Amino acid sequence: MSDAAWQTAWQAWQDGDVAAARNALETLLTHAPAHAAARHLYGVLLTHSGEPTTAAEQLRLACTADPANDQAWSNLGNALLEAGETIAAETALREGLKINPANPLLHFNLGCTLSVGGAARAAEAAFLQACTLDPDDQEGWLRLGSLRYARADHAAAAQAFLRAAKLEGDAAMTALRLAGFALADAGRPDEAAAVLAEYLTKSVDGHDDLPAVSQRLFCHLELCEWASVVELTARCRQLLARQCVPAEPFTFLLLDEISPAEQLALTQRFVESLTSSNSAPITAMARNASHRLRVAYLGDIFHDHATAHLATGVLEQHDRNDFEIHAFSYGPDDGGEKRRRITAACDAFHDVSETESHLLAERIRAANIDILIDLNGWTGNTRTRVLVDRPARIQVNWLGYPATLGCMGNRRLADYLVGDAIVTPLSHQPHYAETLALMPHCYQPNDNRRIVAPPPTRTQAGLPETGLVFCCFNRSLKISAPIFDVWCQILRQVPDSVLWLQRGYSIAMTNLSRAAQAAGIDPQRLIFAPHLPQSEHLARLSLADLVLDTFPYNAHTTASDALWVGVPVLTLMGETFPSRVAASLLNAVHLPGLVTHNLEDYRMRAIELAQHPTVLTGLRQQLATNRPDCPLFDTEGYTRNFEALLRAMWQQHTTCETTSSLKLIGTKKSE
Repeated sequence: MSDAAWQTAWQAWQDGDVAAARNALETLLTHAPAHAAARHLYGVLLTHSGEPTTAAEQLRLACTADPANDQAWSNLGNALLEAGETIAAETALREGLKINPANPLLHFNLGCTLSVGGAARAAEAAFLQACTLDPDDQEGWLRLGSLRYARADHAAAAQAFLRAAKLEGDAAMTALRLAGFALADAGRPDEAAAVLAEYLTKSVDGHDDLPAVSQRLFCHLELCEWASVVELTARCRQLLARQCVPAEPFTFLLLDEISPAEQLALTQRFVESLTSSNSAPITAMARNASHRLRVAYLGDIFHDHATAHLATGVLEQHDRNDFEIHAFSYGPDDGGEKRRRITAACDAFHDVSETESHLLAERIRAANIDILIDLNGWTGNTRTRVLVDRPARIQVNWLGYPATLGCMGNRRLADYLVGDAIVTPLSHQPHYAETLALMPHCYQPNDNRRIVAPPPTRTQAGLPETGLVFCCFNRSLKISAPIFDVWCQILRQVPDSVLWLQRGYSIAMTNLSRAAQAAGIDPQRLIFAPHLPQSEHLARLSLADLVLDTFPYNAHTTASDALWVGVPVLTLMGETFPSRVAASLLNAVHLPGLVTHNLEDYRMRAIELAQHPTVLTGLRQQLATNRPDCPLFDTEGYTRNFEALLRAMWQQHTTCETTSSLKLIGTKKSE
């Protein structure tokens, strides 16, 4: 009789008649309570019906009756997880694994459970084991890749995504797309571009996938593949015109075709696509009892990083009588000098590299921060989206991202953007969601404790013994086709000169060499410098005669590096923040004459300087004379002015007047 009743219950379940299946199972279990299969199915049915707690009770009985039933253990874990009993779910799954250690489904579900519980590393290990036991588990590879990506292990994430993409299944295109993003973030733009091109060709939705198109564009910018850049830029503009949502908007700061108004609009759409916990802003919390303002810096830059080269001195110079300094670091700990200096400069250094993104806001909120300063913006490995949840009373966009962070509805990610009268004149306020807060001389700080090693000879640095050395150590993605064409024109007009560039991706260097040859320039006149530690890099940089800046994204740290060692910088100033940075730096070292306003003036000025070496020598002498007293390299003076700006922000906050701009009249250089 029980067999017939079981068949009736099973058939009803297969037919989708849940009510009939339930009636049949309840009748069967009344007469045959030890029927393990019926007990198992009844637990599955109850889970399906939204009764996970009761389901777990039934599934526990099924597992006790048939311990070898790995499916029952798996379903027990799922029911407990659905009931919100994460720890009990993990315990049940581990019990099942003691009996069935080679079951991939149990490992997969354990990974899901651990993910929900916030144990990301343990979840990653569980998914890896599931995929090892079942290499055809597409969903397992996807989840493994996602966990690796979340902790910024982009190369390993790409490997997992590519495994998923090769398998048959509905998620193959999703996996291929994610592999492209992971490869890009892993610093493998050639592979990323190829994978994204395959995705955009094969996917039904690829044609309208603006994040994928713009990520591919970013890769081609890195590789100096300018024909593809033109094509993909046009496609991005079409999609932007259709109000498509972009990926992180940094790519569009590199394009002269995108106006400041367009940058604001596309950033707004990007931010509106983010999720928020909708938690109440921290302004509702009681402020800390100390009279000191509690200031926190958030970023992944607290190591040997370009932004750290600028900001470390400010952190060290903060007046600890008035400010309590925190750092929330989600970047790597390289154990280097910068990391040690920054850690020592903080009252509290919080390593949040292993903190899940959704928990980071609570970590910051728990520290009761008055002013949170974001150092990354929408660049690369960023946690800037945590600002959506407003974990601090005041939030500030400073130094790392030369554009607006946007806002979600009426909730701004940052209340203020720190600029100056050149990079962000008050007339440009309509281009920013933030209120502009202007430093008196230059928005960019510098660390005047930077050490310069003994200079090498030109031969040791790989340079010819004679001839003028033009230089640009910006990343290849900043080198646009129009600016490189002008560089080649300059080289043609200045015999025996060379162009000294940063060694980067081999494809990018090959493409630059080919572009030079096509413009009639011997590729041997392009000299690519290897990466060196900062002190050695600064030492060799002093051998350059003139830095040729990029456009529309200027040199930032690299321009300050050159000015620090006495090398003049020739720049072209535009309308966007990143195209005005070098102009601000040059004004802060009293060399405004090196700022040009169109490509022809830029070209003519470079040739004029090259043909009058005494003028270049005079500029170097002027830099040497100005450096001790100029605002750009006055770290203490900058810090005092920055602190005054922070106090002004706090004053506006306490009087509820955060809508008016702040323009600070700076102090003189500190004695």
